[in-house]
Amino acid sequence: MADTTLDNGVAAASDTLNNVRKASHDALSDTLDSAREYGAKSLDLVGQASEGLLDFVKREPLLAVAGAFLVGYVAAQVIRRISA
Repeated sequence: MADTTLDNGVAAASDTLNNVRKASHDALSDTLDSAREYGAKSLDLVGQASEGLLDFVKREPLLAVAGAFLVGYVAAQVIRRISA
């Protein structure tokens, strides 16, 4: 009688652990798939932004250099104030 109860308890615990393992495997698999999709979309977006920036620089090189100077100046000022 006690052996049967113990065997049933072990079997139930084993089933529960298997269910948890399967559920965590499925959740991890879904998370990895989502991360892959997010990464691919991000790369596409960066590629589009890069192409747009390249076209702008080709059309307006002086304005692009002035913009780069302004961004660098502002970044230098922010870093200087943070480090002071």
